[in-house]
Amino acid sequence: MNRPPQTVLLRPLVALSLLVIAMVVARTVADAVGLKAPWYLLHELTVMAVPMVWLLWRVFPRLGESDRIGFVVTSGLFITASAIAELLAIQHRYWWFYEGHDALSGLTLGAIPLEEFISYPLLLNVPMLWFLELSLARPDEPVLGEARSAKLARWLRRASAGALVVAGGFVALALQDRGATDVTTGAMADAAGAIRYSAGPKQYGWTIVQALGWAGTFALAAAVAHRVRWRTLLIVVATYFPFALFVELLACGRGWWVWNAQQTVGVFAWVLPVESFSMYLTGALMPVLCFEWLRGLWADEPRSAALIPERR
Repeated sequence: MNRPPQTVLLRPLVALSLLVIAMVVARTVADAVGLKAPWYLLHELTVMAVPMVWLLWRVFPRLGESDRIGFVVTSGLFITASAIAELLAIQHRYWWFYEGHDALSGLTLGAIPLEEFISYPLLLNVPMLWFLELSLARPDEPVLGEARSAKLARWLRRASAGALVVAGGFVALALQDRGATDVTTGAMADAAGAIRYSAGPKQYGWTIVQALGWAGTFALAAAVAHRVRWRTLLIVVATYFPFALFVELLACGRGWWVWNAQQTVGVFAWVLPVESFSMYLTGALMPVLCFEWLRGLWADEPRSAALIPERR
């Protein structure tokens, strides 16, 4: 039996909103009394880790074997890839840190703040677990028919190819300027209080990453267009994107990380480059689509619309 929509969707979102508000109020009060704390880490352990642990506790015991394997493998792939990407991104100064407002914890891995390694697994697991929670609550949601899914897949493959062309164009631009980055350059607050960072040649590194992310997202979507629950996936995007963008805005506003303008196209909405908006769309879509694709490799009925429940 399907649970009421308000139970499945609204209550967790209200609880998460209250948690976010509580953390913002706590940090504001701390600022007012001059209390310094590693708010980046504290934010991760509450606003990010609490929802993920709750969803994991809710979802994992109810999954069938193929779905559990799909989740574990997808999570492992993204955690590994994000750690490697983190090392490369910091090395090339895709972003940097500003501690004028909040200090980091001081814990590091390979000279990179521990907070950075924690953030990606949390942010990438949440949309996948949220998709599973909603899917298990709505097992009778229909999928696209064969004709519609085939047409959609064709458009998605074209979009994937287009994103690769865009990435290739920015790579060509980047190769025209391969000067060294001055690692002594630091982030600073401008006259309006927005924290800015700009160092090195114009190489569009983060723009290229986002274009490649869209290429992979579209390719995965084409591969699973016939069985993915598109309505549920759109709900995940619509609810996850504002939450993740708030985390991004808070992080950049406080200087927990500050994007290097030289690694973006240079178009900003206050402190957020346009690539940030892209990042949390692909961040919501790609883990879910990767899970669906991997699940189909070993599921008994890969074209089935329903997740396979655990048999006891």
